[in-house]
Amino acid sequence: MRSNRTEKKLSSSSDNTSVFDTALTVVLGVGVFASPLFAGKLSPTASLCIQLLVLIAAILWLVGSYRKGRIMLPGPYVIGSAALFFALLLFSLVDSVGLNRSLHELANQGSYLLVFMMVAGMRGRRRAVYGILGMLVVSSLAVSAIGLREYGINRVAGISNWRTFSTFFNPDFLAGFMSIVLPISLGWYLSETSGAVAILGYVWVALTAGSILVSGSRLGAACMAVGIAVFGLLAILSGSIRRVQVMRGVLLVLPAVFVLFALGEPLLARVRHMEAQAHSGGFRIYTWQGTARMAKAHPINGTGIGTFDLGYGKYALVGYTNLAHNSYLQIAAEAGPVSAVALILLLGFSAVPVALSVTRNKEMKAEGGTSVSAAAWIPERKLIVCGLLGGAVASFVRNLVDSDWYVTAIGLSFWAVLGAAVSLGEVSEGITARVSKRGFGLALAGIGTLAVVVLGMLVSDWHANRGEALLAEGDIYGAESAYQVAARANPLNSEVHRRLGWIYVARGYAEGDRTYIDRAIQELKTAAKQEPTSGKNFYQLGRIYERFPDKGDAVWAFEKALERDPLNPRYLLFLARAYEDSGRDGKALRVWKKMADVERSPYGRVRAMPEFVEPEYIFAHEALGRYYERKGDLHSASKEYRVALKRIKEYQESLKGTKEILEAAGRRDQEMENAVEDLRQDLLSRLN
Repeated sequence: MRSNRTEKKLSSSSDNTSVFDTALTVVLGVGVFASPLFAGKLSPTASLCIQLLVLIAAILWLVGSYRKGRIMLPGPYVIGSAALFFALLLFSLVDSVGLNRSLHELANQGSYLLVFMMVAGMRGRRRAVYGILGMLVVSSLAVSAIGLREYGINRVAGISNWRTFSTFFNPDFLAGFMSIVLPISLGWYLSETSGAVAILGYVWVALTAGSILVSGSRLGAACMAVGIAVFGLLAILSGSIRRVQVMRGVLLVLPAVFVLFALGEPLLARVRHMEAQAHSGGFRIYTWQGTARMAKAHPINGTGIGTFDLGYGKYALVGYTNLAHNSYLQIAAEAGPVSAVALILLLGFSAVPVALSVTRNKEMKAEGGTSVSAAAWIPERKLIVCGLLGGAVASFVRNLVDSDWYVTAIGLSFWAVLGAAVSLGEVSEGITARVSKRGFGLALAGIGTLAVVVLGMLVSDWHANRGEALLAEGDIYGAESAYQVAARANPLNSEVHRRLGWIYVARGYAEGDRTYIDRAIQELKTAAKQEPTSGKNFYQLGRIYERFPDKGDAVWAFEKALERDPLNPRYLLFLARAYEDSGRDGKALRVWKKMADVERSPYGRVRAMPEFVEPEYIFAHEALGRYYERKGDLHSASKEYRVALKRIKEYQESLKGTKEILEAAGRRDQEMENAVEDLRQDLLSRLN
């Protein structure tokens, strides 16, 4: 593609839409609508479906541009920083510690950039931009309604401080999404549109703010305030606040008080108990420190985009987390620190010129409003741009304390909003690139290749989900067949190999055929080869070797797991037991003592989910008690046994409030619960 800089401003009257333009707007609108409803729970399948939809839109964009002979893009600094950012993400695949994860996240981040470019390129088709934003309006209203219904059900059940999830993985992500949306809703509501649209905007503002309150997210509320403040400042500086806007703003005061009173308990409860909730900030700080250590250890191209939880264990200062609670740090760790710099440059080059333009251009046409009789739903351009920038800045800040952009529902919405700000923001410099046949072919081949990869991963995940459902129904043979299809569709999917391994173990037990154990070991070794820095596969190999010592050395497997995650209490527990079983009591004792030290360290004290007590340390205290008892130190033995009993009580109490959450996440360990109860009975009999 050969590019020409153009200084021409594109007016709204320059709409020259084609069938491809219309199809592009529809497909993008569907993606923006569907993403918050279906891709907020960290489900690979939903995320891949959205990515595939975006890639289809990108193909329509390319074909339409080729037919016109030109393509509209943002300014050169934006294009340059976006190209650098994506190139660094692509480079991170070279030494990725989990290629499947990296390909998935590369497709995710690539789809964000494509959405941004496509929406930003609609400079001459502003009604299309408003239409896509309108789909975001409808989607956020649906998410709000689902969340408020959830809160209402729990409040009727007597849980007034219930933190609402709605369509998201956790309440903080719900707040992150709504923090982007709220300033936009304010811009739309304050615009001089038709009466019906004004009423809808009024409801939208109330529901969006209410959703943040019932999420109970303090950081979400703080970012909401940042977004509103940025919106208000830009609106004042741009001359958009007139008598009508002041009057409409006054009308929001009473409902704001009502919403706070009716829906504020989850947030207010957490504010009132900030001291008790101090673990949340502490866990984040330790996680950031561990992530910085990870980035420092991989300064060139990171561990591979999307591989945070595979590479983080070696550098962790506190327990497991699958996200870094900071998108910038996480990208630095996964793709190298320069990639985080490129991302920040892209955000700055996109947002700052728009902010300067909207505040300096006092004569910007107030497009929209009731003066445009055919489009009385269209907001005033300056106000909506202020809202878009307010939402974008709120998300900039949110991603300093959470990894929101790794959630497809939030990431795609954010980049669509930022693209809309660039498109509507009256920034004079842009790029009109003439589309050559060669350039078109290369771009189409690149996007087509990515689409094929995404489709393969989607087919694999669909069959894996089918296998999980069949396994839950007790159909082990149907599940095995489904997982085999999933492995053929995406041979890099290590999770499928792990699941197949345990199906083969189950068949080996059920049928007495030990060849299935060999197949299980082979599947887990394949998974370990695909994810060499993950301890999970070696841990599971160790569990098999425990049951079948002739197949391999459990000690070796657990030591390999611990090399990759040195403080993991589960790996420490099973390594200590393996040492004892093999007669290496001295080594076992050192591990038991290390577990007691870890329990007293930040790793043992500061937890992401403080209401859940980790049970592994119980067995360390029991083992230390046995050691002292053998030495004849009954006082020390009794002390260790009582510490173990105290932790058992705390663990069993914690299960009363967390077992439903653990079950929903597939993390409830019935075997461990039974083992803890058996140990409790044994300790009581010993002490008596």
